[in-house]
Amino acid sequence: MEQEYQVTARKWRPQRFDEVVGQDHITRTLKNAIRENRLAHAYLFTGQRGCGKTTVARILAKAINCPNAATNNYEPCNLCDVCKGITNGSSMDVAEIDGASNNGVDDVRDLRENVKYPPLQGSYRVIIIDEVHMLTPAAFNALLKTLEEPPRHLVFILATTEAQKLLPTILSRTQRYDFRRMQIDEIVARLRHIAVADAITTDDDSLLLIAKKADGSMRDAQSVFDQAVAFSGNNIRADVLRDALNLIDADFYFEITDAIHEHAASKAFALSLEVVTRGYDIEEFIGGLLDHLRNLLTVIVTAKPQLLEVVKHHQERYTKDAASFNEGDVLRLTRIGFGALERIRTAHSARVVLELMLVEMTLLERVLDVKTLLDEIRSLKGNANSLPQASSSVTSAPKVSANAPVATADKKTTATKETTSVVVAVGDLNLIADQWSEFVASVAATSVPFRMIADDIEFTLLRQNIVEITVSKKHTEETFARNRDMFIAKLGEFFGNQSLGIELKKVEKKMSASSTSFKNPKSSAKPNNKQQTPEEPTVTIEDGIERGELELTLIKEFGATPL
Repeated sequence: MEQEYQVTARKWRPQRFDEVVGQDHITRTLKNAIRENRLAHAYLFTGQRGCGKTTVARILAKAINCPNAATNNYEPCNLCDVCKGITNGSSMDVAEIDGASNNGVDDVRDLRENVKYPPLQGSYRVIIIDEVHMLTPAAFNALLKTLEEPPRHLVFILATTEAQKLLPTILSRTQRYDFRRMQIDEIVARLRHIAVADAITTDDDSLLLIAKKADGSMRDAQSVFDQAVAFSGNNIRADVLRDALNLIDADFYFEITDAIHEHAASKAFALSLEVVTRGYDIEEFIGGLLDHLRNLLTVIVTAKPQLLEVVKHHQERYTKDAASFNEGDVLRLTRIGFGALERIRTAHSARVVLELMLVEMTLLERVLDVKTLLDEIRSLKGNANSLPQASSSVTSAPKVSANAPVATADKKTTATKETTSVVVAVGDLNLIADQWSEFVASVAATSVPFRMIADDIEFTLLRQNIVEITVSKKHTEETFARNRDMFIAKLGEFFGNQSLGIELKKVEKKMSASSTSFKNPKSSAKPNNKQQTPEEPTVTIEDGIERGELELTLIKEFGATPL
């Protein structure tokens, strides 16, 4: 007669402590407790599904009752009648109770009556209550006294995936063991062992896909393995496995990050259509994309692709793509993905959420680090080493008085080589101050956004090639930020200097013409019949204090604050 088929999870269930995968901290403690005769009267096994709670409970029941355990390193021999009876479920000394279906007070009362009787074969009676958190509060209260002071021959083993739901009075009466989540490499190693023993051909990529699908559960991994064998036979290949399990290919996620890098918003809807056409669960797809971004961030931050739980050629691809992004880019993309996950649970159309997420990701501007930003600022200002020294500027420059006429564009263009940067800068300042209103009007005539905010933009001063302007309204500040590049281009075109930059400052209220940092000498000039002395020229700045040319230059050129 042909042998009855058993699923992998039952066929390969561990029968000894040393066969349990990934829970060494628990199996070692239990074996030592048996060896030292320090067996507790009640245990609590907690952890996620499929991590070995019930399996370890059965092995413990066999180990404390097996007559050969002491000579077998305190492992069950699995050959005696006691071990065989517990393994096949026929032992009268070991009872497994489902807490979900036997959760009433009457069930607990019947249990208390039955546990009074001593064991028939072994040394202990063992009561295993699975999903114990499903018991009602009344049933827990009925169990308290027996759980705290059970008969000498009785051992309770409570198993649950949600220990936080247990009453504190129950937790305080048990010895708690937290089972670890199964690691991917542990699952892969176990599946490879099973495949070799069952003469099934597979590759590392297929086993890795199964392990990821299992999400930390050995039982789930073995169930997926059975499904793969049923679909592919004894030769499992990764490409066939993806079709069988409808898994998303990692290369598809790389297509998405390529579109993000290229700012190809037009691809967002095509990628969304492919997700829907292939029948992928959209929420699961977004979760996979977040895992993909996490892998990318890991390589960017650590430069160690071997930390990733992916096959080798994907490690190389992550290393290559890491050069196209920085930490700030990936973190912002991750936040967008998490926001989409939250919206998708309440949205009317999950597809719309997916499309909006992909469009937002592809349109996202790149983050500039501080070093890159400083380099760009330096390139706008020019090479500072090419500027004359301050002392030579003052001694060689012609004297400029507050009543001197404003330098015109013709005078600027005909200046000799001996004319210093200070004189040219002051001339630029006067020129920009005189023509600022004309410039703003020309920009407003060609730009609707600037037409709305033109009255709130005021010229303040000029430092080298940086034009400082001020605004007093939040709306103006936001509109200017969105159209900054266009404004800078118009500025360079109007004044014939493409190296001019803009620095925006916010003030509490709009500045009046009389309070600007620069005063046009034309408007402030007064007739003076007194003979001019050869003293250094002075200019009045806001506070009425007269300053020399050098101090004025420092204020105008480098933005120094008057004291």
